[in-house]
Amino acid sequence: MSNTLFQTAAPAPLPSITRQGLVWTLAAAALLGGCQQLPQPPVYTTPALTAQPPRIEAGQSARLSWDAPLGNSLRMSGLTATPPGAVLVRPARTTTYTLSGPAPSGAPISASVTVEVTPAEPPLARLRVAVQPAGARIAPGFLGVVLPTAGPLAAREGQLLRNLQNYGGGPLSIRPADGRIAPARKLLAGLPPGTVTLETARAAADCPGADQLARVPAPAPGLRCTLALGTDTALATVDTLLQYAQWGAAGVTLQGGITDAAATPQTVAARYYGMLFFAHFAGAQGQWLPVQLDNSAQIKAWAVRDARSQTLRVALINHEASTSGTVAVQLPPGLREAVVTRLDSADPLRLAGQTFDGSRDGRPVGMAYGEILEADADGQLLLAMGAHSAALLTLTPQ
Repeated sequence: MSNTLFQTAAPAPLPSITRQGLVWTLAAAALLGGCQQLPQPPVYTTPALTAQPPRIEAGQSARLSWDAPLGNSLRMSGLTATPPGAVLVRPARTTTYTLSGPAPSGAPISASVTVEVTPAEPPLARLRVAVQPAGARIAPGFLGVVLPTAGPLAAREGQLLRNLQNYGGGPLSIRPADGRIAPARKLLAGLPPGTVTLETARAAADCPGADQLARVPAPAPGLRCTLALGTDTALATVDTLLQYAQWGAAGVTLQGGITDAAATPQTVAARYYGMLFFAHFAGAQGQWLPVQLDNSAQIKAWAVRDARSQTLRVALINHEASTSGTVAVQLPPGLREAVVTRLDSADPLRLAGQTFDGSRDGRPVGMAYGEILEADADGQLLLAMGAHSAALLTLTPQ
């Protein structure tokens, strides 16, 4: 008998396709199990929105900050624009701010915080603005600068000059300190025709001092004043320019430059912020409007109207070194909303939330924004003002 009859048959090998399928099945199961254990990304719907400090006195500021995912487009109520991450506000009354917008996932984001304000009674000043009679217009090219540059102007300085022209929307007068017109003309050739006036040197003794303007007659037509402001502050620059403009001067040319040549590296001079503020106020040669100011503090006010757009601009300066508070502004009929652009004297200087500290190309650092204020049923608007600061109200007819 052959032994082959009692041999046990070896099991047939699994087809190769079956082995591969088993391998892929086990791998897929392991991968699926691993995926199920991964943490899910959080869904941001209520970012951490805080106010520091949460309680202030009228005229003081609070910093609103929030933690939100990158890539979203959020909007803070009461502001014309929302810088990323944080913003300074100066409410006159207790105000609730709401941050809202879409998250990267598409889910809606919403968070609110309240800044409690201790009211200032009575206000530091009461201001009434009238729309008639409209006075003379601010002269074209009123704002002028002497450039202390012997050779061709640097690109950064050229951009600073363009900022002045763009911010005000009106002509800018430029006088090179060395009398060389060609370098300045070449640098500013990119501006539209008529936006820059290049002038040669003039005598500086034609105009009275700012403290004498209220006691001297109106100037002769076409009189420009050359002023050496030296190291004047931003607020002093605003005040000086507004006084000479209302006096009736055809223009003011400021000596001393727009950068601080004594600093290393050169920084934008404090007076430059005041020049930008004035340029915004003057706009396209606004017409002077009468104001009535009942003042218990060192506060000044001016108003103009843009004859083309009918926009009203009101400039206020609080010269009090340590006193903050509110100003009650009675608006003309038909106006109920104002956008506030602020110039604070804190370090670093900021205008509309922007600064030139750290700017290498002459463009401001940060996002520009203004605060939106609503008047009450009687047309009165309450404006908070910090110590040693300026505010510009822009009112646009509805």
